[in-house]
Amino acid sequence: MDDLYKIISEVFEIDLNDINDELGPNGIETWDSLGQLRLISALEAHYKVTFEIAEIFEIFKIKDIVKLLKKRGLI
Repeated sequence: MDDLYKIISEVFEIDLNDINDELGPNGIETWDSLGQLRLISALEAHYKVTFEIAEIFEIFKIKDIVKLLKKRGLI
């Protein structure tokens, strides 16, 4: 999960120590629709995967990304 948190830190320009699984758009100022696209793009590039549209719309918090990556066997 260190890679995931690092990606989130870089995409949203926040301190790595401020990241936890309960964070989402309400807790990260730069997590808007464009931020969501940047995050998905960074995740797809890093994990060499393409997410389905339905999967992307299930992401509301970091824990949802963790769940998705685990489901795909990527973490």
